[in-house]
Amino acid sequence: MAKKYRVGQFVKVKVTGIQSYGAFVKTPDNRDGLIHISEVMNDYVHDVNQYLSKGQIVKAKIVSIDNNGKISLSLKENEYFKNEEKKRDKRSVLEKIKDTEAYGFQSIEERMPGWINEALARMNE
Repeated sequence: MAKKYRVGQFVKVKVTGIQSYGAFVKTPDNRDGLIHISEVMNDYVHDVNQYLSKGQIVKAKIVSIDNNGKISLSLKENEYFKNEEKKRDKRSVLEKIKDTEAYGFQSIEERMPGWINEALARMNE
């Protein structure tokens, strides 16, 4: 007998596939679901693969259930993903400036020989 799910409920799901727009998941009783890329975290997510991988089990919140029984889920209230967002937010503007100060300002003309050497080194690896 299939388990009855409801919107707002948390459920552990297993990632079965990843696409550019989100991750396909299955519930313990084999119901299909999707975690859309916009539901991974509140920050912009460029690549779902940075946060999820096939076979991974995550705790997700049910956002909606369609007439066919497919479940839409969100990770925005998952503590692990909330902590990942906080880590990003804590990085201050001063730290970001320090990163760029290591390079200082140089014209493209001055930087180009170094970039070419780096590219050639990577190609030879």
